[in-house]
Amino acid sequence: MKKNKKLLIWGIPSLLILATALFLLVDGGVVAGGKSYVVKLGKLDATIETVGEVKGEKAAEIDLPLVIRDRELRIYQIKIVDMVEEGKIVKKGDYIAQLDQTEISNRLRDRMQEKEKRDADLKNAKIDSTVRLTQLREEITNAVLDLEYNKIDLEQSQYESEAYQRKTQMAYQKAEIQVEKRRRDYLLEQNRWKTRVQRDVRRLEWLEDLIARYEQAIVATRITTPEDGIVMFGKNWNGTKYSKDDEISIWRPLIATLPDMSSVISETYVKEIDISKLSKGDSVNITIEALPDKSYAGEVIYIAAIGEDHPGFEMKVFKVVVRFQESDDDLKPGMTCTNHIVFDHYQDRPLIPVEAVYSDSRQSIVYLKQGGVITRQPVELGAENKGMTVVLDGLKEGDRILMSPPEDML
Repeated sequence: MKKNKKLLIWGIPSLLILATALFLLVDGGVVAGGKSYVVKLGKLDATIETVGEVKGEKAAEIDLPLVIRDRELRIYQIKIVDMVEEGKIVKKGDYIAQLDQTEISNRLRDRMQEKEKRDADLKNAKIDSTVRLTQLREEITNAVLDLEYNKIDLEQSQYESEAYQRKTQMAYQKAEIQVEKRRRDYLLEQNRWKTRVQRDVRRLEWLEDLIARYEQAIVATRITTPEDGIVMFGKNWNGTKYSKDDEISIWRPLIATLPDMSSVISETYVKEIDISKLSKGDSVNITIEALPDKSYAGEVIYIAAIGEDHPGFEMKVFKVVVRFQESDDDLKPGMTCTNHIVFDHYQDRPLIPVEAVYSDSRQSIVYLKQGGVITRQPVELGAENKGMTVVLDGLKEGDRILMSPPEDML
């Protein structure tokens, strides 16, 4: 009797363990060596994650000085030979960069040499014009004297033969023609020399003005700040920040900015396949690499209408601007941030783990277990986030799915 009691005492726990194992195999968490998941209703935010850069929404821009961008100077690119460290706090009028003066100085020297030559040419032209016009005036005087002599001969010829009278008349007419010709030649020569001298004078005036602009450009190569702020240097054509020995083009004249961090934005780029999902006003959760313990709320305020090529992307991207709802002293311009842009909200919808979803050649499927029977169940999925995805059709709350397919259904 005692032996039977001992068997009963030890047998009851064994039966309980065996029953539990059977339950797990038939209806619980382990099926054919894998786990199962019971579908629950929940909420999920559909997001697009992008990397951006923290900036002040408004900023004072420091461009190449206008005198250096003057097209007549023909300075199309200019090198940075020295610059302060980015992020430096500066006061109005502080030095931030020095641009190379070499090309400007060379062009200034060439123009000064040209001016010297033009000065000499102008002086010679004035002397030559004086000499030439004096000569022509003397020729006019001589022609007038010849005309007077021929006039006397013509008056005296009335006592001579008709043939002689005709001869003296023709000589007089010829002398008249010569006087008129000399006077016309004088006026033409006078106008020619006047035009030449005026042209040389205008060229000299232009050179003097150009030389003054080159001199101003040399002074302008020392770049200073127009107001107080934090220095953030501009970007080169390839998207990299300007550094020493980089060249700034007159077609991309921005050297640096002094951002106003009272209103903060994040500039980011979204792939063309995702841009149609976004709208102005979409909420954004922003995290900062340098501030891992903080997160910020924001909203989309700008979406570019035209795509562009951008370094690091294999397809067209669209610029998107996100405004922070609040700023604080920890936010610094140039910080790298991650923007989690929420473009849709799902509430009280079936949620399942992404790893439980498989696909055949046509559709997404899950392995549904009902009453001990496992079947392939087609599902229509929505957005996913943090390893979970929304089921739009194909499952309901309480359904049990397998996390991995049974071996006999592979």
